[in-house]
Amino acid sequence: MSPGDIIFTGIDISSGPKHITYAALDRDLNVMLLETGHLSRIITNLEQYKQVILGVTLFGSGKAPSAIRETKVYAGLKKWIAQAGFKPYLTSHAPRQWVETNLPECFRQLASQTLLPRPTLGGKFQRALILYDQGLQINDPMQFFEEISRQRLMMGVLPTELLYSASELDALAAAYVVWLLVNKPVRINLAGDMGEGMIWIPRQERTREIKSA
Repeated sequence: MSPGDIIFTGIDISSGPKHITYAALDRDLNVMLLETGHLSRIITNLEQYKQVILGVTLFGSGKAPSAIRETKVYAGLKKWIAQAGFKPYLTSHAPRQWVETNLPECFRQLASQTLLPRPTLGGKFQRALILYDQGLQINDPMQFFEEISRQRLMMGVLPTELLYSASELDALAAAYVVWLLVNKPVRINLAGDMGEGMIWIPRQERTREIKSA
């Protein structure tokens, strides 16, 4: 992938400043990057690309950040977003644009059914299946069960390397939301001003809505 190509990125900050999870997809929904680390490393990765659509989620745990730590992380991220030249999505033709997204609501819309709790094994499987069914080129969640045998269960050895963490799934979902914004354009229902702090959520019928934060 060359620096001139557009990438669709998602960031989950729920784990703190040293454990920010970052995902990047290409136009074909291939996973270009999926890692966890400090914001400075993520900044370095993003700066090599001229065209970036960035999805930021504050809702990895299902709530807006209330802890001082999370608030500081988000403030630092927003400061970098502005310094790096990112503009709110659809307010300009800037090569770098960003938008916020509510991940629990996104998963609910994509699943069209009740979500299992995010940190649980079932919740991770469910979210991975949702993204896999949407076409993301990630591990098939069902491979986990194919690798399980009676002997491995008795030994307590499970193929956990095939599983994605809750933060990784949130980052992937945020990247997928911005991919939808660019590659599945439809009529947009707008509520509130076009500017910073808007939240994009995909609908079941593949439409998107902007809501004021």
